[in-house]
Amino acid sequence: MDGATFNAYYTLLVFAVIIIVIIWAYSGRNKAKFDHDANSIFEEDKQVKGKDQDQKRESKSDE
Repeated sequence: MDGATFNAYYTLLVFAVIIIVIIWAYSGRNKAKFDHDANSIFEEDKQVKGKDQDQKRESKSDE
């Protein structure tokens, strides 16, 4: 097997892996999990903002 043949097989392997990942990412079984993961950053942001506001209130009441 020469270098050109190896490169051809390697290219086909990489292409196949990319196609498999795309099919996996867009399959219907994973939609709910991906939606939850995508929105989780907003939930964390709300929790952090709430803690910051509580700390600010505490510091103002101490003064």
